[in-house]
Amino acid sequence: MNIVKVRPGVIAVDRPGATSNVAFVRTGEGVVVIDTTSKPEEMKDVLNNAGIAASDAILVIITHADPDHIGGNKLFDCPILAHRLTRERMAKRPKGEQPTETFESEQVVEIGGVRFELTHKGGHKVDASVVWLPEQRILFPGDLVFEGRYPYMLQSDVPTWMDALRWLPSFGAEVILPGHGTLCGDKEVALQLEYMEATWNCTADHVRQGHGLKKTLNDPDYPRYEGWLRENLFEKNIEVMYEQLKEVG
Repeated sequence: MNIVKVRPGVIAVDRPGATSNVAFVRTGEGVVVIDTTSKPEEMKDVLNNAGIAASDAILVIITHADPDHIGGNKLFDCPILAHRLTRERMAKRPKGEQPTETFESEQVVEIGGVRFELTHKGGHKVDASVVWLPEQRILFPGDLVFEGRYPYMLQSDVPTWMDALRWLPSFGAEVILPGHGTLCGDKEVALQLEYMEATWNCTADHVRQGHGLKKTLNDPDYPRYEGWLRENLFEKNIEVMYEQLKEVG
């Protein structure tokens, strides 16, 4: 676990090899938490290492409803803000874990002298959203960005996701805390987009030629990235793209 003070009052917690990353933003009124890991025990460990108490939190922001981003929600006795679709995806979770406030396409939150800009993009999941701190130039894109690993594409909308990656550099972020992996920047976003576009285009060629999934998976021309984690997702991601391309014909 790496505890990084990215800016005064902004703490990024990246956890290589673990589940999702977390951020804490100190404001004049208290701490804003961005995502809460897989389990309460994990989140307690993150809080302890960051030197923050759950009672310090005045707002929790959730980027999307995947279990590894919402597992510590119930530790916090404060509002939980997320996209409307995030609350819909969490409808069967206990009330204490569900978002108490929602937004639609965009929302600005100004709290304790800090401005947070939330935007819904979809892609990785239908509710995928990003959090932007314009004054600090820090972007929290949730699982739209996976650094140093193959992204998890099951249940995703790949074309929408690629569009979101093309859009992210428009922020001009100086620091990006991805949903998984270490602190990065636009270079890593471009690398992920390169991988996704090349894999998508290669798969599309096979679908156009009427090839089956087995022949498609055996193509040696698919891009591989040395050192990337989650190699087990290499073929699974091709399968996801294959099925989506077959659906659209």
